[in-house]
Amino acid sequence: MGLAHARPDLVFAVRRCCMDGFCTLICPDGIEARPVFAALRELLALAGVTGIDGFTMTQVDREWHIFSAYRAVHGIYYTDLPLLENASEWGADTLFFPGCSLASYAPELTRAVFAWLREQGMEVALSVDCCGSPLRSGGFADRCEAFKHRLAERAVSAGIKRVVLVCPGCRDEWETAEGAEGLELIALPELLAAAGAKPLPEKLRALAGNEAPVVTFFDSCHDRDGRFGGPLRRIFDDGACVECAHHGANAVCCGAAGAVSLVDQGICDRRARRALDEEPRAAGAELVVANCPTCAYTFAAARRADAASGEGAAGPAFCQYLELLFEPGFDWPGVFGRLESMWSGEYGPWLAQELL
Repeated sequence: MGLAHARPDLVFAVRRCCMDGFCTLICPDGIEARPVFAALRELLALAGVTGIDGFTMTQVDREWHIFSAYRAVHGIYYTDLPLLENASEWGADTLFFPGCSLASYAPELTRAVFAWLREQGMEVALSVDCCGSPLRSGGFADRCEAFKHRLAERAVSAGIKRVVLVCPGCRDEWETAEGAEGLELIALPELLAAAGAKPLPEKLRALAGNEAPVVTFFDSCHDRDGRFGGPLRRIFDDGACVECAHHGANAVCCGAAGAVSLVDQGICDRRARRALDEEPRAAGAELVVANCPTCAYTFAAARRADAASGEGAAGPAFCQYLELLFEPGFDWPGVFGRLESMWSGEYGPWLAQELL
């Protein structure tokens, strides 16, 4: 690690990589850069060149992290539903895995999707676990793999046969989890499209200002194979849809990947502006539909920063795809307000002790 100490610019370059895999598309040798940079981050962490600073709140293999604490402080529980912990008692063979952002920041939407899966005849249980990806971003790949292995073991031992996933990033982690080889992984948009789901006109009107906006899709950088984006386009095939310059196999990062904001907030902001404003405007879109809840969170944070700076909402409206298909949605001003209030309220000292 002598080189890392002598060349901090190289460490900075590793930490600035969002690990979205875009460079692999243009690499003449097809080198898979994601695992390379994940390994480099792990080496830097093991050697003590980088530390836990910035990642204390996203150690999702511990009892308390930002998502579990948010749910506890604000009374977001799902104990009335079949959970992974008691799935076998309910006879559940399907696991609904909404991901940490959806389960924490949009509980009513999470419940609505869970109810819909039941209406489709599924014996379903819910997991509010994270997929483990924040650990990988922090350079803790070994902890990430161990965490995913335990999650897969719990699912298999509970009698789970299939996992329904909201987020492409979660799908990537489940696909590479030791012990999950026998599980069927299903992208939720595949089920929605097969059931004939269509956008709710009142939600389109509320989000975009008219009932028939020109829609574009922001494909997660984890969805280059189109497992989520393909079905979503079928769901919206009755409306006017346009494609941005980067989509599908050519998808780019929303700004959140790799936790790059911890070392270079500016590059994250530029990536978010490209995804949310520049490319959609160039395509003539009025509404950007993200297929990943974390991408939607990133866009909400960008819009919030715009408002704070006095710029206002310069580009198209945005949403996460489930918000157009179900009545509940994300209350982003409320989410950010609750995230901030956690630290100044009665739970502030406890949070500081557990998470900082």
